[in-house]
Formats: sequence, structure tokens, C-alpha cells
Amino acid sequence: MVCGMNTLKTKPLYSRVLKSEPTMAHATRLGEETEFEIFGRKITAKLWGNPNGYPTLAIHGWLDNASTFDRLAPLLPELNIIALDLAGHGKSDHRAPGVQYHHGDYVLDIMCLVEKLNWSSFNLIGHSMGGQISSVIAATFPDKVNQAFMIDGFAAEGTHSDEDRVAGSRQAIEKMITGHTRPAKVFEDIESMALRVTQATDQTLDAARVLVSRGHKVVDGGVSWRTDPRIRYPSSNRFTRNQLNIMLKQSTSPALLIVAEQGDRWYQGEVPVSEIHHPNLNVVRLDGPHHIHLEADYVHQVADLARDFFELNDTNNNSDDQKQALSV
Repeated sequence: MVCGMNTLKTKPLYSRVLKSEPTMAHATRLGEETEFEIFGRKITAKLWGNPNGYPTLAIHGWLDNASTFDRLAPLLPELNIIALDLAGHGKSDHRAPGVQYHHGDYVLDIMCLVEKLNWSSFNLIGHSMGGQISSVIAATFPDKVNQAFMIDGFAAEGTHSDEDRVAGSRQAIEKMITGHTRPAKVFEDIESMALRVTQATDQTLDAARVLVSRGHKVVDGGVSWRTDPRIRYPSSNRFTRNQLNIMLKQSTSPALLIVAEQGDRWYQGEVPVSEIHHPNLNVVRLDGPHHIHLEADYVHQVADLARDFFELNDTNNNSDDQKQALSV
């Protein structure tokens, strides 16, 4: 098997899935756990929505995990959503020793999964780094991506100059050789971890608890992060702005980018350039923080935009699905 992939500990995910059919009975999934094996590594995920709905991959941000979609996904019950834990994140396995975390490798994992699920086309929902990865996948595989919905993240060069890339190449190699020398911080309990997240980011304690609930592990003396510390290492593999422009011109699927006004800045200055080169990109600006899709005060605004974008409001059979999801 080329991708070295098998599906483990999960109910059938259907090899061919189409948009919801009103006459087909189904049980709406509400975060059911599943896992896959890709290249000998375990990739974990959460399943949401209608198993017969349009196949949709949800991709989280840097240092986050699949639970970042715990509030948005239930509001899109017509879709067949697989919310992934990327390699080194959440409950997924870490990469092998000596292997770096490049965005291109995330793309490889994702497309391998799509191939083995036999999906001829699929939607993408991505937040932050997941939005960047989604925009790259949509541009690289325009024949595969039906629609791409990005939340406060998009393909961008960032602040990395040519000089930064040259210096970063050496730094990335040296860091892989020396490894992570600082011991992982141990917290007394999950609540303490969530409080630390609120101090380091703009997340509310409520939102931080959702991510920490999946992102922790029990260790001697308390709890610590599951995340592979190598994710924080410098990367020696980044696209230039010109490369991104060439890539974005290949995008044929409709794309919607939500820019959170109080969110991350690393990509926002390049959005006007991306709009010029991407033939099907629409940009909506919302007042709100970076995790706008996870915060209870903002998630319904994001869900409304997603429902319009994916044309779910015209579905005749969504009433029972939404009632069940909202009850959770």
C-alpha cells in the first residue's frame, strides 16, 4: 500500500460520499473518535455530521488539535466532517527521530488520507496554520478541492526574507541535532494548563479548556503537553511570495477567508496580494479574536458564513440535524 495506511478502530467511513440526500436515514456524528495509520504513524481524528454528506476535512492551527472545531462542526451537521489531529499534535503520533515538521509533509499526509478514502473531491475547513495548509492544497490540487473555507489563516510568506531563509536553514538543522534540551513544563492540573494558555494567547479560559482537554497527557507530578516540541523548531522549507502567487493562480475552487480583526497578523498584510492572484477568493472581515470559531461569543457568526458558503441553508433535511447538534 503506497501510503502505508489502514483505518483503525473506527466505523466505516464510506469510500464514496456525496451531498446529503433527504431520503437517506443517518445518525449525525458528534465528535466520534477515530484513527488512521499513514506511513506507519497513527493519525487521530474526530468525526462530525452526516456520514453521507459531502466529504470535508477540518485542519487545525499550529500547536492546536482537532478539538478546535468542537463548536463549529456541530453547526454544520449536513457535512461529513473529519477533524484531524495533524502529526505531532493532539493524539496523533509524533514524526520519527530526525524528521522535521514541514507544511508540505502535512499536505502529503492529508492527500494520502484522501486517496485511501477514495474521495474524488472534498471540502476544506482550516484555521490559522490549517488555513494556510488548506489554501496550499486547494492551489496544488484544484481538481480535488470542491470548496475551501479558511479562518484567520492563509498562504503567506510572512516576515521571512531571503536572508532569513538562508540563516534559518542552518538553524533548523542545528536544532534537530541538539534536540529539545529544556524539560517539558509540568502543570498541577488541566485547569492550570488552560490558565497558562490564556496568558500566552488571546483565548478565553472557556476556549482554552477545549483545546487543553485533548492536548494534555498525564505525567509524574501532574499533566503536560502532548504536542511534539519539534513543532516549535525553525523551518528550512518556506515558500517565497512569488512562488505563492504562481500557486494561487491555479486555484479554481471557491474560497472564503475570514480575517479576524483582533487575530493573527502574520498573514494579513499579504491578503490584498493573494486576492489579486487567487481568481476565486472572497475575504470577509469579522470583529473577533484569532480563535473566533471556538469562542462561544463568535462561533455562530462563523457558522452562518460557513453555511452560506457551503450552501447548507437550502438543504431540506437539516432541521433535525441542527436540533440534535445544538442540544449538545
